[in-house]
Amino acid sequence: MDATGQLVEYNYRQSLVLTSPPTYGFGAPVSLGSVSDTATHWWKLAEGAGASTADATGSLTAGLSGGYTWTTDSTRGSSVTLNGTTGYAAATAPAVDTSKSFTVSAWVKLNSLTANSTFLSQNGAVNNGFQLYYSSGSGAWAFGRHSTDATGAVWRAAYGSKATAGKWTHLVGVYEATAKELRLYVDGKLTGSRDWTYTPWNATGPVQIGRKLSSGVYGEFANAAISGIRTYPTALPPADASATGDTPKVTQLD
Repeated sequence: MDATGQLVEYNYRQSLVLTSPPTYGFGAPVSLGSVSDTATHWWKLAEGAGASTADATGSLTAGLSGGYTWTTDSTRGSSVTLNGTTGYAAATAPAVDTSKSFTVSAWVKLNSLTANSTFLSQNGAVNNGFQLYYSSGSGAWAFGRHSTDATGAVWRAAYGSKATAGKWTHLVGVYEATAKELRLYVDGKLTGSRDWTYTPWNATGPVQIGRKLSSGVYGEFANAAISGIRTYPTALPPADASATGDTPKVTQLD
């Protein structure tokens, strides 16, 4: 098990080159998933009342502002619904280092497919360092990044499966720094990937739930219910990124 809680199997096997006596070595490592929940921040958005939401695994309480309501349903229990024009929540600091590998996830239920909806982002000085969102132009879920923290930066995103309004959906966005790639998992399936070959930069501003910063202006407010936001300081392997439960873990070892 490594320092991030990932369980990795190294297969010890005979070499394919026949020798006498036989030689042995390690095969390619195989990720088996995490042995525990490795999220460093977790906003359940399940308080049901009040003007803030606690960080269950960290210390970044997020304050709610604008048009929001606490709602409850049989699928996700308590959640917060944002009105698409003024509602959002903001923490006071960043949750991940966007110059390195990281993962973000959220449960979302869109109220409308008319306009873009941002579920989670993190501020730089001018642009956001990442955005987990719904793209009305493509009608799909998306996870993207600006190329730099400057006006006129290039936007690059992985677009996933088509979105549906009125249905809870689990989104996981992964930035893999070594592979220079963006990946998007939707309800446990990898549905989109895109290369991101720019120089990595760190967005050191606060986390935003329900809106994004671009060219110094906030926009694309979420018209959606949001629940169970998590962030990880690593690129989750497929075994974890495809897990739709609130606590990904290894369920069986052979």
